[in-house]
Parts: sequence; C-alpha cells; structure tokens
Amino acid sequence: MIRQVVPALALALFAAVALMAGCEAPPAEVTLQTAEPLVRLSPRYGGQGMAMTVELRGINTQWEQGDLTVDLGTDILVGGVTVNGPNHAEAEIQISPTAALGFHDVSVSFPVEVDEEVTTRSVVLEQAEGFTVEPGGIVSISPNRARLGETLQVEVIGFNTGWQDGVTWADFGPGLFVNWVTIADPTTAYVSVSVDQRADPGFHTVVLFNGPFGATADDGFFVDRSSIAIEIDPDHGNQGEILPFVVRGFGTHWADGIDPDTGLERQTLIDMSTSICVNEGYPECQDEIEPGGVMTVLAPTNVQGSMQISNGAAPTTYDVRAYVLEREDFNENGLIEEGEYSVVEEVILHDGFEVREVPIDCNDNPGVSFSFSVTRDIDNDTCTVNESVSASAVFFTPLDPPCGPPPGPPVFPYDINYTQSPPSGSVDCPATPTCDAGPFVYFESDQNTITLARQENTYTGEIFYVPEVLLTLEDYKFGYVDYDLVADPGSDDDSQIPAFRAEDVLFTLPSDFDLLEPMPCQNFTHDPADDLEILWTPAMTYDVAGLSALYSGSDATVDPPQPWRVITLPWDDGEHMWESSAFQPPFPEGGGYFIFGAGVGEPKWFLDFGNGPIGVENQGRSGLTWRGFMLLQSGGDETEE
Repeated sequence: MIRQVVPALALALFAAVALMAGCEAPPAEVTLQTAEPLVRLSPRYGGQGMAMTVELRGINTQWEQGDLTVDLGTDILVGGVTVNGPNHAEAEIQISPTAALGFHDVSVSFPVEVDEEVTTRSVVLEQAEGFTVEPGGIVSISPNRARLGETLQVEVIGFNTGWQDGVTWADFGPGLFVNWVTIADPTTAYVSVSVDQRADPGFHTVVLFNGPFGATADDGFFVDRSSIAIEIDPDHGNQGEILPFVVRGFGTHWADGIDPDTGLERQTLIDMSTSICVNEGYPECQDEIEPGGVMTVLAPTNVQGSMQISNGAAPTTYDVRAYVLEREDFNENGLIEEGEYSVVEEVILHDGFEVREVPIDCNDNPGVSFSFSVTRDIDNDTCTVNESVSASAVFFTPLDPPCGPPPGPPVFPYDINYTQSPPSGSVDCPATPTCDAGPFVYFESDQNTITLARQENTYTGEIFYVPEVLLTLEDYKFGYVDYDLVADPGSDDDSQIPAFRAEDVLFTLPSDFDLLEPMPCQNFTHDPADDLEILWTPAMTYDVAGLSALYSGSDATVDPPQPWRVITLPWDDGEHMWESSAFQPPFPEGGGYFIFGAGVGEPKWFLDFGNGPIGVENQGRSGLTWRGFMLLQSGGDETEE
C-alpha cells in the first residue's frame, strides 16, 4: 500500500472549502504542500565489533513493515528493520571490528506518494547527526535514573572498552557531578554520580573517556523531576570560626541507632572537607575512611552539629555531603571496625557552604620555619659530588585546627637505632599564611652573619627569606657555632612581625664528615634481603647531633607508598649495619634516593609579642645531607643462556 502524506492542516482547509461551497463567492484556490519528513537516530554511537539496536523516530512519515530500508555503510551491517508504527522503527546492526572510527552517514529510504506519484524518499543523516563509531561502546548503565539532588553509584558495562583505573573518567552531562570512577575490569566501571538540585530533568548523554577516546550512551541516564535536597544554615562562616549549624533535608531519611528493619546500627554524617572539622577535633577530623562527623538527628529531615573552620581554610565554597551509613561486621570477626559500613543514602549540596577570608594578624602567636644546611648530591653517572649550602626563613601564622598528618612518634635519644616510615600528607591542606618581617632577617654568630633578603611569590603572595648571594661551605662554620635569629628593623606594618632577636636558636654541626660506603651512584643496587653496611668518617661521638639514613622510593605503582628510614644511628664507631629485617615487605622495589645525613638538636622556643597565647613551638634545622641514587631490587637465580 502506497500512502500519500497529507498534513492535518490540509484536511482542515479541505473542510473549510466544502462549507463555503454554497456561498456566492467562488472558492479561493488552495495550494497543498507536503511537509518534508524528518528522521532521528538513537543511539548515535557504537563501538567497533558491537551488535546493537538503534531506534528511528520519524516526523511526517508513514512507515509500514517491509518498505523501510536503512544503510549505514559497508562497515556496519543492518541485520533487519522492524517497523513498530508510522513514526517508529528499530534496526539491528552489527559494527565491523575494523570499522573506520568517526562519523558514518546514515541513509533512511521509504516510499511516499506526492501528487498521485509514488517516489522513494531518502533522508540522509550526515556527520554528528548520523552514526559515530568509537573504539568501544556502552552496553548498559544500572541504575540508569536518579532524582534531583540524589547521589548514587551506578554500574556501567562496556564493550571492547579497555577501561583503566586512573585513566578512565566519566561525564554524565551538565549538572551531574562525577565524584569518583572505579574500574573493576576493562569492561566494567563503577561511577559515583551526584545530581545537582538545580540540574535539568530528563535524559542525559553519558560518556566514559579512556584517554582521548570515549564510549558514549545517548540519553543513557535519566533525571527524574522528583527530588531529594538539603540546605545548611548558616551557609557561610569565617576562617577560624567555631559555629553551630543545622542541615535540613527534603525527602531524606536521616537516622541514628538501630534500624528496626535490618537490626543494624545507622548513623548520619556531614562532611565538608578536612579544612572544616564537624563534631570532631584534630586530628580525628582528618579521617578519610569515615570522613566528616556524626550528627545529632532531630528528625529524618533535620540534623544539627558544630563545625570548626581552620583559619587556613581556603576562602571558597565547599560541598556539603550528607550521608547515612549502616554498620555491619563484614569480615565476621565479631567486631564492627572502622570502615565496615555501607552507604544507604547520600546527598551532596555542591558549593553549599562558603568560607570567608579573615585578615591575619601576624602578631598573634606567629611561628617561623628556618634552616641552615649543607647538601651533597652524588652524580649517578660520574659519582662526582655537587655541594650546595642553603639558608632560609619563613614566618607564618599557624592553622587552627592544624593541617596535615598527625605528628609522628617521638624521636628517641641520640645514639639509639629506631626505624619508622615518614608520615603521609593530607589531601586537603591549605597553604599556611605567611608574614612580613621587614626587608632582611639575619643569622648572627660570633664568627659570621648570614643575610636573608625578603622575597615574594607573585602568584601565591607567599613571603620568604633567602640569601641574595650564593653561599659556600666557607659560610657554614662547623664546630657547633650558635646563631641568633634577628629581624631588624622588622616590618613597618603593625599587623606583621616587629623587630626582635631570638638568641642561640640555630647551631651548626660539631664537625664535617664524609660518607664512605655505600657510594650511591652508577645505578648502585641493593638486595633488600641483605644487610646494608654504612660507613662514615670521622668516627667520633657527637652528643648533640643525630644521624639518619633514609630511602625514598620513586615507584608510583606502589600504593600506598612504602618509603622507610632509620633515624638516630650511633655515631661513635663510624659504621652501622642496616639489617635486612628493616626492609620488611612490601618494600618499595625500584629506583629511589638513598639519603644519609646528620642534624643538630636545636632548642625549642617561642615568638611572643604579647598579643596572643603562646602555642607555636619553633625549632631550627641545621645539618649535612648526602644523597645519591640506589636501586632496591630483590636478587634472583641467574639463568644460563
């Protein structure tokens, strides 16, 4: 059957003409024009080698089974076309594994009758309107819908995708935030998606990028008009402020205590980054396993708590994350340990809380970080020693609560072996505000004076003090020489550092020394199953200095990193056997730096200008360090060729 395409408007015009047939005036001539048919394809993306179903939606079409043909080119085989209605059809396609990447034109042909003549009409979809072949494709997204404001984890199944942790990232469209992507295998990804409370409802296209290539699902995720939302009151605070707050929800199910349905404990937490402690003090609020603080639940839609904003928190907006966790003994050891929980509900209010900047008064409990040291780098190729002498000072205001990792274990008295791993850094640690102490500060002793000139980082505004001229070993006076730290005349700004003198706060090493063994150069390799002998000279006891050895691995694949160090070695015999038991696996095999050196035990003291409580304990750093390349590598049985 051949159909003529006649728009509804034309039929109405025919009726109007018929009603006017009895009138004396002759009917006006009406020219009928057939509207051009339109065709849309969905999805418009697929991966090489993928078999899939594509939908065709028509406008001004009258399709019937058997008279519709679809052509996507020689690289894409059309297995069959099913017409579901005059404006809807489906085509089964098979993309060749070697199909050309990029755009493929799509030709859709069907018969029409215009002016009593039957013709075949072809609609060609070109470039991005046609079909795009990618290296891989998305097969399914589950779940594939969410409410406004909702945060949930979805599983994305791909075909021929080759997804990789750390390389693959996802895009769910405007207003949908991707919190993290975890790759289970090359074709399975788990994505945490937060739908903004102000996102557009409806379908959103999903793309998982694998480097420069993407796998796309047209209209792959649907945002429902129903919503789950939160608001925080107050919605702003100042650096260093402690303030109570409430979070109100819409459609939330916040709870604490035992859930009557599951018999498991539930808690509601609020997290706003590690720069804002919620119902916790430092360092507990730096916890990344269960971030945020437990709230007092007043109702399923109302919680309250208290926050402490670090006075070093970056002045910007922060996300407010409200989530309900359910604790369960997953390893079945009879204890519910930290991290043993499932998130049963999560909402993120993006940019929901603003931290406002407060001017810093550097007279109020300031601190100073200062050092005077010698570094000897051993060239890996030539084994030559490159020597440099450095001095620096930075005045700063402390962060409250403190920022960064918790303090490490205390250092034992000198001349005692002790092994520990260096602490790891914090993921959210704002820069400490620095202070101005005038144009120059000085290290003054009875033997010489080291002058440090004021410098400023034009990008960050950080103020620091370093020598204007290159220092040499002649400037570092060995022999336990004591230096005063002097600011004179100090800053001319009353809110900055005034003139002061701190006496006997920095010392040099009692004597110079050389590293004899090992000589970490020319790809020096050590088997961690063996002891490592360290020899140095002179062999004499320094009761005021500590000796240390450190290996810093550079293998980025080790997670978490496993650097290790031995501190406070005995000086008196000029040798130390670093026992293999210190290299307990997992050790960071691979290239890294072997660092050996000595430091002087500086006294601790305070800057006190009478304008605030004393609380920042200052301690200078002085010493000599040797550094060279060492390959840490397990031995193995050699095979004969």
